[in-house]
Amino acid sequence: MMQIIFNSKFISQKFFKSLVISLMLFVPVLITNPASGAKPEEVKKLLDTKQCNRCDLSSADLNRKNLRKVDLADSDLSYANLSYAQLNRAELYRANLRSTNLSYADLSYADLSQADLSQADLSNADLSYADLRDAKLTGINLSNAKLRGIKLDDVNLYGVNLSGTDLSGVNLRYVNLNGAILDRVNLKYTNLKNFDFKGTSLQNADLFGANLRNANFRSAKLQNANLSNTNLNGANLRYAELTGVRLNGASLRNADLRGANLDVKYIPDDNFIADASDFIKWGHNRYHRDDYQSAITYYSRAIELDSRSAAAYTYRALAKSKLQNYQGALDDYNRAIEVNPSYAEAYNNRGYLHIRQEKYQAALKDFDTAISINPSYAQAYNGKATIYLEQKNYSKATQNATEAIRFNSKYAWAYNNRGLGQYGLKNYQSAAQDFRKAIKYSRRWATAYYNSGRARYAIGLYKDATKHFDKAIKINREYVDAYYYRSLARFDRKKYEDAIEDSNRVIARNPSYAAAYENKGKSLLALNKPVEAKQAFDKAVQIYAQKQDKESLQRVQKIIAGI
Repeated sequence: MMQIIFNSKFISQKFFKSLVISLMLFVPVLITNPASGAKPEEVKKLLDTKQCNRCDLSSADLNRKNLRKVDLADSDLSYANLSYAQLNRAELYRANLRSTNLSYADLSYADLSQADLSQADLSNADLSYADLRDAKLTGINLSNAKLRGIKLDDVNLYGVNLSGTDLSGVNLRYVNLNGAILDRVNLKYTNLKNFDFKGTSLQNADLFGANLRNANFRSAKLQNANLSNTNLNGANLRYAELTGVRLNGASLRNADLRGANLDVKYIPDDNFIADASDFIKWGHNRYHRDDYQSAITYYSRAIELDSRSAAAYTYRALAKSKLQNYQGALDDYNRAIEVNPSYAEAYNNRGYLHIRQEKYQAALKDFDTAISINPSYAQAYNGKATIYLEQKNYSKATQNATEAIRFNSKYAWAYNNRGLGQYGLKNYQSAAQDFRKAIKYSRRWATAYYNSGRARYAIGLYKDATKHFDKAIKINREYVDAYYYRSLARFDRKKYEDAIEDSNRVIARNPSYAAAYENKGKSLLALNKPVEAKQAFDKAVQIYAQKQDKESLQRVQKIIAGI
């Protein structure tokens, strides 16, 4: 073995320090492992006699052991593994159970009063009728545990994970549940009057029939909770997350719902506390679920609270227009502008209503007014672009869509409109680029894929065009124009059978689609089936004649003459 001799006269302090560090790299590091603490003789005593008061059993492996009615009062079981252990009716009074694994253990009727269960894992454990009075439960995991009849007097459950537990019938009178995780918990018919649930997570909790009078749910997370038939009179629900909750049969008298996020279809007519802005927000939630009638109800209640809320009139008008109540929508827009002549959104939305009614000059005037109030109003510029597209003024459509994009670089509709303008100007490459942006900044927008396919078809990228038509059809199986243009792309790729199939899909959905019969006839001719081709052409001729489309009629007649 190599010997190292140090001479302090010749070895500098710096060299000595570096040498020590080098040696440390080669010396095994000994880490204290809690698993080594249990005394074997005490483990044996426990298993033999079922009695071990004040024993040191820290880190002992007692997995699946039968310890029924064991006496472990004042013992140290920290870091022990007691998962699946039989501990029913066990005496664990004042035991140290810090960080102990008690998952799936049977602790029914056990005495855990004054025990230290900090950071312990009791997930899926059976604690039915167990006594946890005055126990220390900081950081404990009680998810999916059975807690029926458990005694929890003077227990602080702040931040404790109780998700999935059944707390129905449990006396929670002296328990602090503030900040606890109570997701999926069963609290049916529980008396929780005056309880503090501030910031607590109760997602998917079942509180059916519970007494929640004057309870504090400020900033609580109650998504998808069942609050049916509950007494929420006087409850503080400010800033609570209530999306997906069930409130049928609930009583909300004097409850404070200001700032809460709510999306129920109907809310009780109780005299609860809320601002006009709250009803507007709740109306938005129903609007975005396409429930326009409920949205109108919420906006109307906002107007009841604030008859000069231009926003409430504007949003109610928008919902009415979705239900094709155009006159009602126009009345609301006019009222919004009356109470606030500087409310740009009312002018903008009224402009879109005018487009729907083909009143383009009135629409342009409204968009110009909106822009004069808000010069960076992207939607108003896009509205003008939409009108110019209808009027086939592609240059102005492109200019206004560009302005919209300047103020909102992720505005999918504006990219689509600019793409249509470029397409009308036969700038197909630029159109294809804009449609690609429209796809990027939208979610499953069939129209953007369809337009992108058309631009690629115009460039001559038939295979690429087919892929985009495929995506449009995948989103919307009834997209007739997408089937038709895919039939054209397949014809140009000499996939005549596929082109015929797409033409038939168009005809099945719209028997008056003359161009589909025409392309079907051309595909049949390419397959050398002149008789069937003529039948398709004859049908196209009939429809073109009915529509007085002379140019198309002459084109097809010329093809028939050459058969």
